[in-house]
Amino acid sequence: MVTLSIESNNKVNEEVLGVKVGEAVAHIIAAASIVESIDGEIDDVKETVRRYVDAWISEMVPIKYIPGTAEIIGGKIKRRITEIFDEISEKELGETLEAVSDFKKSLDSGEVTYNYDEIEVRIERVLRSLGIDINVFSGILDVSDITERFSRLISIFTLTVGIASVWDKKWIAESQ
Repeated sequence: MVTLSIESNNKVNEEVLGVKVGEAVAHIIAAASIVESIDGEIDDVKETVRRYVDAWISEMVPIKYIPGTAEIIGGKIKRRITEIFDEISEKELGETLEAVSDFKKSLDSGEVTYNYDEIEVRIERVLRSLGIDINVFSGILDVSDITERFSRLISIFTLTVGIASVWDKKWIAESQ
């Protein structure tokens, strides 16, 4: 089992036992997906997914939160993060988590070297697998500065992954 170590400043080590955090998170989510398909939802498994997703999120902070974004995500999401593997592979999820993390670091340092279009397509594919159409965020993403646009897109993605790791179908029934 791969374990992640959290440093005192709440940043996750970028690589543990040769596995990057995004890849490790994807492995855990995929394993949890298999367990859920066999045994149903188990609290310990859900908690493990949440902890690993939290570790990935800690790599992403700080993010730019736009008020109302979490409510939009919560209202549009249709699936838990463990239910997406019929649309994207574990490998693609891991690569996407890593690519977004690397892209965020390059944005923060002012040295963007990544292909903007590739990042947007990767994010859109994960959002779509969770039941979210990226167009619902058009008002938030409609800014002229491309760096600001991608900062907001990364925020949306990070929040979505976090919410999808704890989201429960029962919430919809309870809210109606």
